[in-house]
Amino acid sequence: MREENLKYRNLIDSSGAASAILNDKGKIVHANSAFENITGRTLKELKRMNWVSGFEDECRSTALVLYRSSIKGEHQDKSNQDLIVRSRQGKEYNVLATIRHVRELGITLISLVDVTEKKNIENMIGAQKERYKKLFQESTEGIFIHNSDGRIFNANPEALRIAGMDLRELKNTNLKSIIPQEFHNAYKYAVRTDLEEGKTFKMELWIKSKTGERIDLDLISVMVDKKTKVIQSITRDITIRKKNEKALGIAMKKLNLLSSITQHDILNQIMVAKANLVFAIEDTKDESIKSFLEKSVLAMDTIQHQIEFSRDYKDMGGNPPKWHKLDDVIDSCIKSQNLPPEISVQKKIQNIEIFADPMFEKVICNLIGNSMMHGGEISRISISTEEEYDSYNLIFEDDGKGIPEREKHSIFKAGYGRNHGFGLYLVSEILSITGASIRETGIENKGARFEIMFPKEDLLFEGHESRG
Repeated sequence: MREENLKYRNLIDSSGAASAILNDKGKIVHANSAFENITGRTLKELKRMNWVSGFEDECRSTALVLYRSSIKGEHQDKSNQDLIVRSRQGKEYNVLATIRHVRELGITLISLVDVTEKKNIENMIGAQKERYKKLFQESTEGIFIHNSDGRIFNANPEALRIAGMDLRELKNTNLKSIIPQEFHNAYKYAVRTDLEEGKTFKMELWIKSKTGERIDLDLISVMVDKKTKVIQSITRDITIRKKNEKALGIAMKKLNLLSSITQHDILNQIMVAKANLVFAIEDTKDESIKSFLEKSVLAMDTIQHQIEFSRDYKDMGGNPPKWHKLDDVIDSCIKSQNLPPEISVQKKIQNIEIFADPMFEKVICNLIGNSMMHGGEISRISISTEEEYDSYNLIFEDDGKGIPEREKHSIFKAGYGRNHGFGLYLVSEILSITGASIRETGIENKGARFEIMFPKEDLLFEGHESRG
């Protein structure tokens, strides 16, 4: 028996678990260093104390039940329990306690496996699951969990409201039967490309709820598990926004029509007034009156120019940005600006498309017109691109007289320069709608040089689906 006891002592000393041996009176007769560490007491101290005193108060009764059951040979299948040990220093350990009675030797073995870190991880995961569950249930956006074939596994209350179904009914309904046929191909393609590559897929669509109501939605989908092809689709009800946009569009259309009619009538009246002033200048012999009349004509010219500018400015930003083929835009501007044949245009571009406001053509036309009007005797205009760290620059150059250094920061202000021009101000405003900007970097007497800086994602090059 002494040899057997020695074997058990050697066994628990080499064990990774915190282990102790109790005699037939329930007193600790031996404990390994791990048991000493977890209780914060030496073997000498442990021998003098009740073995259950190291457990947290609410765990002591459970430990005693385990001990007594082990002595009686009962409930061996339930001899492992999650308990809490508090060391003498106050540190708390979560342990998996095992108590085994060896009847032949009259001893009981106690083994405590420290599972504190595991418990902490489980608690953290549990808390995260609760937070996700709460977020899922209380989200103001509809969330559908489904696979690539459209089979729905779960949906939150907002998604059920959008679909007009309860969860059981929705699980028996394929997502494809909710989404109209016109969106099926786009979504199927997205599953095979963007979602498979781990990208986020976004689109606007509409569905008909069970009640027949049309609901406009913003949809964002991401594949959360590639093995099972599980997809999470988040939808936002934008029906009211769409109705407001439509109403606003109608109102803007009416206002623009009214504004166009008013501007047309005013310009007609200005033409009449200017004609009468010119006739008066020709008929008068009084030089002082003629001077006043000539100043009135100049004022009329300014008013006419400002009204024509406002006609262009009111359309800016009224429609969503689109892709422009730069080559086509340049050719159109050369034609509309009546560029004389002695001025050559060198295009160092390769099938570039630019994402900008629909009025982007006015940017290029204004720059060409600006060179013709203010550049002096120019013979060449060059349009090219260059790459910077976070942007692509469209470079517009001419070989005219250039712009003085002191004027470079003022030329983009409204009304600056001769004839109170708005051209470069309009250019700057059109570009700013999509986050682009413009600056002048030429050298006086060597030509003007305008750099238009676009975000990299706003330029497409031949042979590339996207850049930046």
